[in-house]
Amino acid sequence: MQSPPKPHTEALHAACLTATLESISDAVLMLGHAWEIRYLNRNAELLLEVLRGDVVGRNVWEIFPEAVGGTYYRAYHEAIDTNKPVTFEEHYAPLNLWTEVRAYPSEEGLTIYFRDVSERKAIEAEIHHLAFYDKLTSLPNRQLLMDRLEQTLALARRDGTVGAVLFIDLDDFKSINDTRGHDKGDMLLQLVAGRLHDAVRECDTVARLGGDEFVVLLADLGLDGEASARERAARVLRAFDAPFDVDGIEHYSTPSIGVALFCGEPLSVEEILKRADLAMYQAKAAGRNNFVFFDPAMQTRVTLRAQLEADMRRALANQEFELHYQPLAGMRGEIAGVEALVRWRHPQRGLVSPAEFIPVAEETNMILPLGRWVLWEACRVLVRWAGDPATDALEMSVNVSMVQFHRPDFCEQVLEVLAQTGARPERLRLELTESLLLNDVECTVAKMQRLRAVGVSFALDDFGTGYSSLSYLHRLPLSQLKVDRSFIWGALAEGHGAAIVRVIVALGKTLGMTVLAEGVETEAQLAFVTEEGCHFYQGYLLSKPLPEDQLTAFLCR
Repeated sequence: MQSPPKPHTEALHAACLTATLESISDAVLMLGHAWEIRYLNRNAELLLEVLRGDVVGRNVWEIFPEAVGGTYYRAYHEAIDTNKPVTFEEHYAPLNLWTEVRAYPSEEGLTIYFRDVSERKAIEAEIHHLAFYDKLTSLPNRQLLMDRLEQTLALARRDGTVGAVLFIDLDDFKSINDTRGHDKGDMLLQLVAGRLHDAVRECDTVARLGGDEFVVLLADLGLDGEASARERAARVLRAFDAPFDVDGIEHYSTPSIGVALFCGEPLSVEEILKRADLAMYQAKAAGRNNFVFFDPAMQTRVTLRAQLEADMRRALANQEFELHYQPLAGMRGEIAGVEALVRWRHPQRGLVSPAEFIPVAEETNMILPLGRWVLWEACRVLVRWAGDPATDALEMSVNVSMVQFHRPDFCEQVLEVLAQTGARPERLRLELTESLLLNDVECTVAKMQRLRAVGVSFALDDFGTGYSSLSYLHRLPLSQLKVDRSFIWGALAEGHGAAIVRVIVALGKTLGMTVLAEGVETEAQLAFVTEEGCHFYQGYLLSKPLPEDQLTAFLCR
């Protein structure tokens, strides 16, 4: 029979075990069945901030009473009760410590291995913050907003509660970046984030989508959701009343806010954000510094606008645009020229009004290829006219948009078209609007003078409806003023229409320009503009705009 181990052998084994436990990186805590502390190594002392001599033999829950009932307490009991190892992590609040714990039950009691994972947890928290929070403002970012919005929409569908999304865009935010630098712009964004956070409830979410765009998610607005959303949107608006102190300088900023309500509708997060975004643009169009609620008509308008843009791009490729020409005449009826007017013959809708598609063309820069095509076609007609004594002296007027004229290569494009078509420059008149002349007067004068030098003339269209300044009007090489049709139509009625026409005619004569009356539709109107001294007129009394074949017949009558 094997003899029992000798006392010195047991002591040797215990010493080896203790040495091993003291050398490992884990903290080790051994508990008896009565929860008394039987042993803890040096790392456990350091981690738990206790001394072995003070705690060995005492009940662990007396040493750490704040842990009773917590994760540690339940896990240790589970290990004892099930006689199975347990592994878990927890933040130990008194020591601000994150630990990873492994508890192993045995016949003697419970052996616990744990280590400080606070650094790892801090790195994980930082990674999570970078993934879900905006770096500049520390607000939730788009990803976290989308997650919360999806959850909120699901709850609203399930419970029938009303919520809302406020889409916020800062008005003229670019100005602070341009005048004081992007660092000051970042400061403003941080201040705005703070104001928005203070203006909403604890249960609401304020997020930054990027740039100067913020979103507020309002959950569970109660029985009268619209009224509650209106009140909270107004509170957000008021948060911008006071100036922002941006590095010692007061800066006023205002928001445009779009509000989209949701309840039981099966809306996606993208759809509800798009609705709020559309409403925000309506708020900007309505004058900014206000809020507007989404209504379905907005979506309809945007859909039609997108369809119109797509159709226009196709129309450019398929050559669906055409020119009509409205004759211009002297006061005795002699034809002096025509104005080229672009028309769009849509394959399904027929002729589309320029008032509908020209603004879209200018917003999308499609006016550049369209304007070039108009100029090219008009000059080709001038070339054909040059070989016929009946049309050789006629002028061609072509409208030029602000987008076209302010292109750096505008003059080069006009000269290139003239050279390639062979059209005579002295037969081409470019019509400009007053709003075009307000930007960069020196550059405008230089471009006009360059084209005027080769023979191209200029007319000022719709004169009197804009904000022309006499201080620079006399500097422009204009040859003609066109009196807007609204003054002609109002001239024979009560009001100031007739007086305005007289002033324009007198101004034109003083500056050495001819004056053309637009929109003449009656004999009485013609008699009036003749008596007032206009040199030319156009309008339905003379002729509506005609396609080229009908124009030819008109000129030959």
